[in-house]
Amino acid sequence: MNREQIKKILYGLGKLLSILGLGFLFYKLSKEYTLESFYSHLVAYKFIILPLIIINLLSPMIGIVGWRLMLKKYAKKGFSYLTAYYYYSKTEIAKYLPGNVFHFVGRQAMASKLGISQMEMAKVSLLHNIFLIIGTFAATTAFTLFSSSIDIKIKLLLVIATIGSIVAIMFMYPSFSKTQKLKLAVVFAISIGLHGIMMGWIMQVQVKSMDPSLFFEVAAIYIISWFIGLVTPGASGGLGVREGAFIAIAKFLHLPVATEVVLFSILFVRFVNILVDLLMYLTTFLLPKRIIETIDL
Repeated sequence: MNREQIKKILYGLGKLLSILGLGFLFYKLSKEYTLESFYSHLVAYKFIILPLIIINLLSPMIGIVGWRLMLKKYAKKGFSYLTAYYYYSKTEIAKYLPGNVFHFVGRQAMASKLGISQMEMAKVSLLHNIFLIIGTFAATTAFTLFSSSIDIKIKLLLVIATIGSIVAIMFMYPSFSKTQKLKLAVVFAISIGLHGIMMGWIMQVQVKSMDPSLFFEVAAIYIISWFIGLVTPGASGGLGVREGAFIAIAKFLHLPVATEVVLFSILFVRFVNILVDLLMYLTTFLLPKRIIETIDL
């Protein structure tokens, strides 16, 4: 079996998981809600949409700080944060296309505009994904340490994974200093951690008796499911996979939250995610041309 056949199988599996995840999600949703009752819930919690949008916006905006740091290591031209914001937001929306890879394709296409070769942009994309993994481990570990309901063995494994991934990156990409790598790890941990806070908050609004331990457990579970959706090939924007993963992990850990609350929360957060991606894309049309252009070094 050659490499192309393996890729096709992985993409096909990713698409299948996405379809199955969405199907399962809507099946569970139909058991808990009617269209009218779901809409009434959405209206009832409309007051939290704006705060969640702000938190969600902060996540990629912080992540762009790290992405720009990576790009600047290879770029032959100088560029501002807004330039990095422009190209990131312009391409990120493409993750919703079939395949879950077209945001990377878009960044490869614009590499020359930043004075970066195709190979260098590929290195940046790989490094970006590595730090997403490190950030996921770090943020998840931080949240689980504040949750008394998560087994100590799971916490220990996450601590080992976090430390191990940070140590491993220190031996990779020698053009980046150890200080820069630690900075990138912190930046992406914060960026990814905000996703968990979003999920914990929308659940806390619905479950008034939710204690801090449960809040951090929910946040940790969501980060893991977010990452599973992110890396699943073929799953457009992780649609279906992320939601299915959250439900599965929550059930495995016996999360003491009603099914209807879990379903509404993951769909509510997904709605905010898509809205923010769209807003960021649309704002790129408002940036003056002089801002998005690079300057010769």
